[in-house]
Amino acid sequence: MTELRVGLVGAGMVSAHHVAGWAACRGARLVAIADPSPDAARARAAAAGVPTFPSLAEMLGGVAVDAVDLATPVATHAPLVLEATAAGLPVLCQKPLAETAAAAAALIDALPPDARVMVHENWRWRGPYRSLAAALRRGTLWRPTHFHFDVASAGLLPDATGALPALARQPFFTTMPRLVVLELLIHHLDTLEFLFGPLTIDAARTARRCDRVAGEDLAVISLSAGGLTGELVGDLCRPHAPPMPRDRLTLFGPTRATVDGWTFAIGPDRLFAVDPVVGYQASYTAALQHFADCVATGAPFETPAEAGLQTLRHVERIYQLAA
Repeated sequence: MTELRVGLVGAGMVSAHHVAGWAACRGARLVAIADPSPDAARARAAAAGVPTFPSLAEMLGGVAVDAVDLATPVATHAPLVLEATAAGLPVLCQKPLAETAAAAAALIDALPPDARVMVHENWRWRGPYRSLAAALRRGTLWRPTHFHFDVASAGLLPDATGALPALARQPFFTTMPRLVVLELLIHHLDTLEFLFGPLTIDAARTARRCDRVAGEDLAVISLSAGGLTGELVGDLCRPHAPPMPRDRLTLFGPTRATVDGWTFAIGPDRLFAVDPVVGYQASYTAALQHFADCVATGAPFETPAEAGLQTLRHVERIYQLAA
């Protein structure tokens, strides 16, 4: 089988996981990186041993590419997706697909009829959630009656040095007018839909406690997923929480089940556990492998552009209810 030749656009922080993921994928390899910052592009390309370019257009003119992987700021997604698909290339686009649901819908309407676009939602590819999904399919876990999904970090609280860990890692958080829902909980909305079925957002409230950010750092959302009712909470100012967000999904029913960080258990029986660093990279690699496999076989993507649009509609519904 011919290897899929992938061009990566974007050499920021998250692109390290893309480079490592493509190196581990079967049937695909990274052949180039494009970024307007020459230093960033060269630094990221050093590990992969691939050429760099200042733009997607120059990359497509300089090297043979079969698919494009976008790891760029959201404002660039629509024009880059359209540029790549106009060249007849399938695209893997980092979430969210666009800045708003309206922009995502306009992008989808503008795509060529045969375009193939997948939204990169790596959360659903985390090992504990895949293990939970398998348990539900097999009947190892009876369908729960309700859930509580807590996503907490102390990232916007001062650490021992006085710094805010979340801003040290992702300084762009400071100016985002929409923060915890659009940047973080969008993953968990997609994961709930993957696990249980279509979402309905019933109520929501948000708050901002940290004066160093423009957007909300707390969201409490009442919703249902495939008819299963529950609550999703995202909190970036939780005392004693870790600096990086930690998931805790509790399922209530005939048997209690939990995803706690990087473990999955039914009652007292732990069915899956992985080191966080290993598991985080593995979720990226699994998403990339799925994209490569679907491009090779023609199978549908788990998260096509239309799914990304639906998730953005859920996000906007949350902000409307919280206003």
